[in-house]
Amino acid sequence: MNGHRPLLVSNDPELIDDVLRLAAANAVEIHLATDVESARGRWQVAPLVLVGADVCLALAGAHLMRRRDVVLVAHELAADAWQSAVALGAEHVVSLPEAERWLIDRLADSHEGPARDGRVVAVLGSGAGAGASTFAVTLALAGTSRSLRVLLVDADALGGGLDILLGIEDVPGIRWPDLADTRGRLGAQSLEQALPSYRGLSVLSWGRSGPISVSPESTAAVLDAAVRGFDLVIIDVPRHLDAGAELVVSRAEVAVVVTSNRVRAAAAAARLVEHLRARVGAVRLVLRMDPRGLRDEAVEAALAVPVIARLPVVPTLPARADDGEPPSLNDAYGRACVAVLKEVAGATERAA
Repeated sequence: MNGHRPLLVSNDPELIDDVLRLAAANAVEIHLATDVESARGRWQVAPLVLVGADVCLALAGAHLMRRRDVVLVAHELAADAWQSAVALGAEHVVSLPEAERWLIDRLADSHEGPARDGRVVAVLGSGAGAGASTFAVTLALAGTSRSLRVLLVDADALGGGLDILLGIEDVPGIRWPDLADTRGRLGAQSLEQALPSYRGLSVLSWGRSGPISVSPESTAAVLDAAVRGFDLVIIDVPRHLDAGAELVVSRAEVAVVVTSNRVRAAAAAARLVEHLRARVGAVRLVLRMDPRGLRDEAVEAALAVPVIARLPVVPTLPARADDGEPPSLNDAYGRACVAVLKEVAGATERAA
């Protein structure tokens, strides 16, 4: 549980009663401050600050340090509510009772600690044997090596399971079939604690039995929790985009297509890139370099997508995966994935 309680700053009895009632619905304890001085000591440490409209201007004039996660709350919003919010540095302005559901969810999020607003990266292969799964695993390991909280998600129910690539298929923890009936809000902290992990990397994979699909509602709940709880969410997406895969792709900021520089693979990548362009803000290519294949400049020009890495062909990778030996970050392949991380994650260095 988070060591600090959300802070409510208000001297409006009706507003105080309403906020305390909403907090009680999620078993969240609130620290109440009725004036500027009593709020000052908890202003920086509270995971969430709710400011009543009755004290907003007084707080704005108190020259408190600017911070995130400040919400202006009122029963009736005045015409200058947003100007007051800007003066205070509030990120949201909400009116009760209309925003009760939103505020309940926001209080629940604060109970877990500050949301991380994780970046979602979808990884897709242009055909069978493209090496997308191995690349996704290595990219995720590169993230953990840089002190990021990373979740690796296996979105391919028929891919055999990413946990096998990491040698953790026998490690206890939930898999996708355990989440098939998930509805509504899923706690980010609860999700992380329930997942198997490898050297700090949390993994949501498919098991070897049970259902081979989950509902879009369940997928959305898992992705929402993932974004709140992790800095980086790497998703291995099947190239055949069903409804669940389409939902995953729609949540990604970046889609990375892994292909080789052979003619047929490049042609398949072109079709996939065309499909992704309308759904993802940024599409990037990673090429597995075959000495007999096309020049990488030719592939990049034909697909009109930047090539951000050239992966060396490592003949021993499949055998090492079969032996449950995770990819290394110390060879040429691993170093290429570390370079990709800087590109797709925007050189994100958010500390845990």
